[in-house]
Amino acid sequence: MKYIKLLIFLAVLTSLLLLPLATGSEGQPTQAVQGGSVPIESTPEQSHTQPPISEPEPAEIFPKNMTVLDAAETTPVNIKELPSSDSKSLGIVFGDLMQIDVIKHLDNGYSEVSTWDYKSMKPIHGFVPTKYIKEVKLNEKYGIIVELGDQKVHIYENDTIVKTFLCSSGLDENSYYTPKGLYRIGGRGESFFSSKYGQGAHYWVRFNNNYLFHSVPFDENQKIIEEEAAKLGQKASHGCIRLSMDDALWFYRNIPQGTPVIIRD
Repeated sequence: MKYIKLLIFLAVLTSLLLLPLATGSEGQPTQAVQGGSVPIESTPEQSHTQPPISEPEPAEIFPKNMTVLDAAETTPVNIKELPSSDSKSLGIVFGDLMQIDVIKHLDNGYSEVSTWDYKSMKPIHGFVPTKYIKEVKLNEKYGIIVELGDQKVHIYENDTIVKTFLCSSGLDENSYYTPKGLYRIGGRGESFFSSKYGQGAHYWVRFNNNYLFHSVPFDENQKIIEEEAAKLGQKASHGCIRLSMDDALWFYRNIPQGTPVIIRD
């Protein structure tokens, strides 16, 4: 009997000694792998770690290029109803300062475009000879946004606002409103006078034919019309964008040709 008890005791002792070898150091079953390497299990912290999320690139405020008509900035170009020279005109677009949306180029030397008529200021969809269409690179030093709702002109440099001017854009009545869209800065001059309106202004800068940035108006004696100057911050012009004398002078001296101009509500 003592001999049997001794054998049972030795068997139990042997199983206890071999158990860690069968289960591994942590008491978990080991996995058989080929090639002799054992995979390393990730810790709970590692299993929940996500790769860093890259931030999307910020959208550009101003385009680097725009499509315009290949004509002088004060030259009218007819937009045709059909892609032929004898088709009737739907309207005109002046020169190379206004964005033209090209829908497609045709095989007969014409292109289908979408734009707006300078005289009626209504959208038009028609055709123009493809030779009149070109893409231009915009000046990237500055960018301009005109907020018609706030009556403010924001000057951007490197996508950051560096100046904000109060302005007076066109009145809503009598089709005097300022047209919205994408333009680029053209020519400039020290002053002008309109006999039609009995007003003139200093430091004008063109963005679409007779649509200009300029100072508050003066009369036939070149005296500032104080009543009109007091309207800065509200709609008051015949379509141009009025600025104070100091702001108009800064604009005239610093904003180069080809600078993009976005006009929006």
